[in-house]
Amino acid sequence: MTKWTLGYRYPIALTISLAPALTPMMVQAAPFEAPPATGILDSLCYDYVPKIEKPASDQDANAQPVEVDADRLEAKQGGTAVYEGDVKVRQGVRKFDSDYAQLDQKSRDVIAIGNIYYNDGQVTVTSDKTLKSNLDTKNSELEEGKYQVHGSPVRGFAKRVVMTNNNQNITMEGAQYTTCPPGQEVWTLKAGSIDIDQKEVFGEAWNASLWLYDYPVFYFPYINFPIKDERKTGLLYPGYKQSSSNGMDITQPFYWNIAPNYDATITSRFMDKRGLMEQVEFRYMPDPAHTGTLYFENLADDKQYSPSNPSLAGLSDGHRYLMNVRHGSALMDGSLRFGIDYTQVRDKDYNYFNDFSPQVGTQVDSQLQQSFTAGYYQPNWNLTSEARRYQILSPYALLPHEMLPRIDYNYYQQGKWFDLAWNSELTKFGYDSGSAATLQAGERYTATRLHLAPTLTVPLVDAPGYYLTSQYKLMFTSYNQEVPDNLVSQDRSRFTDADSKQLTLKEGTITRTLPSFRLKGGVNFDRPLDWYDGKGTQTLEPEFQYLYIPYKNQDEIGIYDSTTTRQDYYSLFSDRRFAGLDRISDANRVTVGLTSRVYDNVGDERLRLAVAQAFEMTPPKVRLYPSNPESTNARSLLSFEGDARITDEWFAHAGTQYDTSEGEFTAGNGAVEYRTGKLTTQVNYRYIKDGNLDYRYPTNTALAEDLSQAGLVMMAPIADQWQMYGGYYRDIKQDVNIDRKIGVKYDSCCWSINMSLEWHNQPDNVTLKPTSEKVIGLQFEMKGLGSVGTGGRSVTLDTELLPYVRPFNLKGQQ
Repeated sequence: MTKWTLGYRYPIALTISLAPALTPMMVQAAPFEAPPATGILDSLCYDYVPKIEKPASDQDANAQPVEVDADRLEAKQGGTAVYEGDVKVRQGVRKFDSDYAQLDQKSRDVIAIGNIYYNDGQVTVTSDKTLKSNLDTKNSELEEGKYQVHGSPVRGFAKRVVMTNNNQNITMEGAQYTTCPPGQEVWTLKAGSIDIDQKEVFGEAWNASLWLYDYPVFYFPYINFPIKDERKTGLLYPGYKQSSSNGMDITQPFYWNIAPNYDATITSRFMDKRGLMEQVEFRYMPDPAHTGTLYFENLADDKQYSPSNPSLAGLSDGHRYLMNVRHGSALMDGSLRFGIDYTQVRDKDYNYFNDFSPQVGTQVDSQLQQSFTAGYYQPNWNLTSEARRYQILSPYALLPHEMLPRIDYNYYQQGKWFDLAWNSELTKFGYDSGSAATLQAGERYTATRLHLAPTLTVPLVDAPGYYLTSQYKLMFTSYNQEVPDNLVSQDRSRFTDADSKQLTLKEGTITRTLPSFRLKGGVNFDRPLDWYDGKGTQTLEPEFQYLYIPYKNQDEIGIYDSTTTRQDYYSLFSDRRFAGLDRISDANRVTVGLTSRVYDNVGDERLRLAVAQAFEMTPPKVRLYPSNPESTNARSLLSFEGDARITDEWFAHAGTQYDTSEGEFTAGNGAVEYRTGKLTTQVNYRYIKDGNLDYRYPTNTALAEDLSQAGLVMMAPIADQWQMYGGYYRDIKQDVNIDRKIGVKYDSCCWSINMSLEWHNQPDNVTLKPTSEKVIGLQFEMKGLGSVGTGGRSVTLDTELLPYVRPFNLKGQQ
């Protein structure tokens, strides 16, 4: 069977037995991350490290001619040759120097004394003592030698060095190992003996102790350490962090390298305030066409559980678990594809993700998505299907409709003067009544939907600098809908007509046929600018669109996968006012827009400004729900988007939506960022009028309020080897802090320490009352040996609740 290699993981593989006088430092490693590859060097730190030398040809190095040079040569009786004074021996890439050398011609034994230097292209060894070697066996023994591995910062000292198997195996007694540059030995591994097989992945050490400067901090009866970028079975570095909700959180992963294409990581996670959780991840890749991961974690009895704990009120006991399956297959040269992404927690365990933050699963609006996909793909057509279910992570969420399944057929054909497309979909919408949320009583409506949409696109004008395109579409949709008598109250209120007070949902077959006509055109002007050495260019790109779709009342149709789309510059030029197919809005509108760009002398986009607005010839009548009022606006929001790379260091972004009828801004966002070297700082702001605030932010209600939030993130050097980073987000309207983080990192050539402190608001999906959470992070890294601590080896501007975003989308931007 052909073997395929998975991503690397490096274990430490140690038997822990701490000496009584040595107290371990309790810090945490990212459970599934590997120590840094020792072959990747920072030239500023490791410019002294020699490169790996390989023979100039494929010829055996032992067959190369031997060249000897010395100040004096003396041949003694019995076949002994003595070389004295600046002895130099060369054989291919091998180099050997000493003050004195003696060769026994019969036994082929060599004895060298004083200023010994040995270099075989893989390792360099030096000593002032004695070297004994045999030219036939290539076995060597050196007293009090220093060694330096080529292509790696690994170096050290040994009282005795033995090299066997053509110098492939190196055994060192009374040895020291470090990756720190000379004179900067922050950490050193001292061992009774160290074995290095240059064909293996790891070196091994016995009776070892880790020293920081002149102080011992760890003792290891046995430890192995990475010397190559490959995987091996063993313990990964343990982890530790401290948080308000879980208390002391210790993880100890064990990595099992089952085969090159199969592996597993088994982790014990002890949480002081929760209990012991077991985590198992199994990865497989029998061949590149089939890959996947099985993940499971289990907490047998959560100490936080009690019938009176409202956050866990949905559970009957403290047993909590999660399972995740991810798989992808591609057959027939990739034409036939299958996929699974399935995640499930225990039923009614609404706060599992808030409490344990698992790194698996797809969440959308408090819903855990479970998806099965299959598809057949050809150059001009494809046939795809998906079955999608949801697990609710909130007792207040309305049960979503599930696709059981959806089948799509799409066909594309490009002719000389036209483009033809056929889009079709058949979907069965249902729901799992057995997992109804606590506050729901009744049933949901269901349906089977068939949608056909042949589309003809005809370019009327297609010339450099301007275009005009027409598009003709016919949209046919048929619903076979079932409406229960005991409809849930949320659906009943949404589908009750505001005037007649009657339920509009209709039982049985409902059809909808709508034509669509779209005419879109634009012109592109450009002119030279004096900017950027007189070679800059500015463009002016006006464009327009006319869209016509007749009106048809659709209040009888339920909402299965549709929602209102966000208005911005690009959505105004779309032919859809609603996402999904349940609502196709009538339209008789003209959209106009203007974009201007500035390019520098090498063609990189430095500035982009875009503004657009749509004008309704007839106000649209189609509503998402019958309970919603009809739109009376003759104009859409005026949308503006702007991005700028002002200089090589300064960037800016702004976007707004302005209601010209009411004379007020309804939404806006902006950011200014400065980057130079290791310094990055960004100020950002966002505003949404009547934005429905997420309850994970500190508010006692989920009522619609204006959202007005500002943030600051920064990463800055404070000394040659010190770096500070942090983030601060505040809701100005509510006058509360959302998330705060501050950290500092010291990074030298061979070690680093990263400390962080963060306060954020831990959401609760049951009580809707977030709690203040404090997390202390500490990471200590010994480069080339491994790392322990919270988080990754590099600092990040992400906070727990809000990721760092660079909203600058300019062509050619670095």
